[in-house]
Amino acid sequence: IRVLIGDDHRIVREGLKQVLADAPDVHVLAEAQTGPEVLERVHALGGTAGLDLVLLDIAMPGQDGLEVLQTLRRDYPQLPVLMLSTYPEKQYAVRCIRLGAGGYLNKSADPDDMVAGVRKVASGGMYVTAATAEALAAAVGGAFARPGAGVLGLDGLSHREHQVFRLL
Repeated sequence: IRVLIGDDHRIVREGLKQVLADAPDVHVLAEAQTGPEVLERVHALGGTAGLDLVLLDIAMPGQDGLEVLQTLRRDYPQLPVLMLSTYPEKQYAVRCIRLGAGGYLNKSADPDDMVAGVRKVASGGMYVTAATAEALAAAVGGAFARPGAGVLGLDGLSHREHQVFRLL
């Protein structure tokens, strides 16, 4: 699994590289400290031809991770992105998934969760922790109460929300 790490803190990038180095099937090919650098490196590596996953922090200078995620979805729709943050899951997880991220992890996650998330998202799946799943369920739950939303309210969900709902 060929990974690019996008995070503005060097110590975080180094820690992530160390965690991922313990997984024999995961290789960090590049890193970037700003949003524009992430996009430059993805382009230089040929998108999905050279990468299997972008591990992306939400808060970065130049262009935040959410803006970078939107650009990656537009320019490289098949390139999986796993979002990282220090922000609570309830605050950003749903937003990231709706924007097309394959998963969301808090930076305080267990190293085993990090490796599992990288593997799952790189293989085309979605990965969220139990806390994130609860936040997503609560967000999707609001769709069930909408008048005229259809049987069980599922008709009003986006494609990505349907994917997440199936995981719950």
